Amino acid sequence: MQTTADNQRMRGTFFVKRPARLRFEYNRPSRQLIVSDGKMLAIQDLEVQSDDRIALDQTPFRLLLRKDVDLLRDASIIEVQEAEDLIILALQDKSPDAPGQIRLFMTKTPGLELREWVTTDSQGADTRVEVANLDRPEDLDVELFRVISPALRKQK
Repeated sequence: MQTTADNQRMRGTFFVKRPARLRFEYNRPSRQLIVSDGKMLAIQDLEVQSDDRIALDQTPFRLLLRKDVDLLRDASIIEVQEAEDLIILALQDKSPDAPGQIRLFMTKTPGLELREWVTTDSQGADTRVEVANLDRPEDLDVELFRVISPALRKQK
């Protein structure tokens, strides 16, 4: 479930294929789709056919979707907390092109597993994503991560 800064809640399915590809498909009534093809992150509203794109390297996802994730090399660790079964890690990208920060909430047992994250943009607005019912398929179709403009998608 995703909770935006204005407290809007959306559920959906989240796909990741490293390096650098992700897809958020939101359940109706939302018509929003977020896709990274490895270079660009597209935030699309299929209802109004908007298509905003930003270089993936200018987002906090850059830290986590690299082929060779190395938080000590790429991030400044702002804070580490331990609470019951959770470790909370606040990170800020060392790159000046990627403003904002990301807080990772990971369970400690049976091993470190991501449960949620909160991104804070350059204006200070938080977006929280809670992860549940994890499934780890061996291979995902690369077509899931192809960015198609909403106008072309409607024609299909």
